[in-house]
Amino acid sequence: MSGSGRAAAAPTIGWAMGLEVKQLENRPGMGLVHPLAGAALDRLISRAQQAGFQLAVASGHRSYQRQLAIFNDKFSGQRPVTSDRGQPLSRDAYDDSTWLHAVLRYSALPGTSRHHWGTDFDIWDPGSVGGDYRLALEVQEYTGDGPFAALSDWLSQLISQDDAEGFYRPYTGKVGGVAAEPWHLSHRPTAQPFYPLVTDTALWALWSAEADPHAGIDQREPLTALECVGAELNEVLQRYVRAYYD
Repeated sequence: MSGSGRAAAAPTIGWAMGLEVKQLENRPGMGLVHPLAGAALDRLISRAQQAGFQLAVASGHRSYQRQLAIFNDKFSGQRPVTSDRGQPLSRDAYDDSTWLHAVLRYSALPGTSRHHWGTDFDIWDPGSVGGDYRLALEVQEYTGDGPFAALSDWLSQLISQDDAEGFYRPYTGKVGGVAAEPWHLSHRPTAQPFYPLVTDTALWALWSAEADPHAGIDQREPLTALECVGAELNEVLQRYVRAYYD
């Protein structure tokens, strides 16, 4: 049972790909969450408060349409894309394939984002900065003398001891192609059942907008990088998606 008192539903393909939200619950400060992941995050937040931190969610659930808009804008150069050092990159300086990999360092292909599931959260500590602070979600904020380094170190210790209420960091920069994201926490027990549901066939149907196996999805646009992704589909999915299925 979840903290809301109802059993968590079994994952579906539509839910896994960000097309359904009926299985999620809305929690204050979190938005739409998997019931079990939300209850676990509540516990982690309480423990963080006792340790002197104000652990908060900067970004949680993201729908397929929202992730599609972000990805399409980045691939077309309408939204900023940065290097691992946070430096802005110019779309005109890269061919399509190289640019695709630059985008995928920090932004998932729609339908593959862990944020679709309500099990993953980008976190920060607003209590450690002023009210006018503009969160960037960059590594330097969570390391060294960064404002969220203490929170990050506290989480690292809990995760290393398998004592973080089931949460861990999927993106450490040590495997695959996604850059290190110390702000990204995933609730492993509720995330794992989604892995086998994200299939090549379902993704291609969504990206191409040629067919829609899921009801209720209207006004969908195709993936801007469809031809480029298709040419490297196996490599892209292995390097940026499946490498993090554990």
